[in-house]
Amino acid sequence: MATATRTTARDGDRRGAVVALLAVLLGGCVVSPQPSPPVLDPIVDGELVGVSGEFGILRNQISVEGRPGAVAPAEGLIVVTNLDTTDAPVLGEVNEDGSFFVTVTASTENILRVQVKQDQRRSRPVDLLLAASPAGSTLRILDHLPCLEMEPDAWVTVEGGARDVVIRNTCAADVSIEAPRLRREGGPFSVSPAAAFVVPSGESTLVTVRADGGGAEREDVLFLDVTAPEPGRRALTLTLPD
Repeated sequence: MATATRTTARDGDRRGAVVALLAVLLGGCVVSPQPSPPVLDPIVDGELVGVSGEFGILRNQISVEGRPGAVAPAEGLIVVTNLDTTDAPVLGEVNEDGSFFVTVTASTENILRVQVKQDQRRSRPVDLLLAASPAGSTLRILDHLPCLEMEPDAWVTVEGGARDVVIRNTCAADVSIEAPRLRREGGPFSVSPAAAFVVPSGESTLVTVRADGGGAEREDVLFLDVTAPEPGRRALTLTLPD
């Protein structure tokens, strides 16, 4: 019995060693799952975007041009929207070097919103004011009243029929906003509240955007017109998923 026990033990040791060796060998061949690189939103470099052509008080055809490297990664479609008209957005292709060229109708003091669209993703908008002086120049427009924080702040895809926009007032004074309005009203979008409202200092409120109407257009711009403490405008691009 003792001999049989020793034989069984040796066999067990041998099998254990083989199993351990196989584990080492197989372990060296197993490829661990590698994390996928994050998908970053595209970028439009406003410093590399300008306009050409003469524009004045009357509406004229002008060219919005992005120099090489203006769009990264260099692909997709450029979307230019005149925020001061109700014209449909104008689309153009992004070239392999990140440049683009789009012709739009605009006049002095209009603000053009420039975005790049890559599948479901869009860049943060770049807003350019067509300045009256010097003639033919543009100015980069930043958010009016930065202490009025919006989330999302410039662009939102309305999925699932509705999306809440958080408006947070970190200003020292209350902020008064006119009834929210849509730029074209050609899409299925609706907004609540439908009346003017006030966001007290240090507090937040929600503006809800819904896509439950029958309009055929797949994007629009929501305007929030601030009346106090400083008059101005905030613009939020609304889109539907492709």
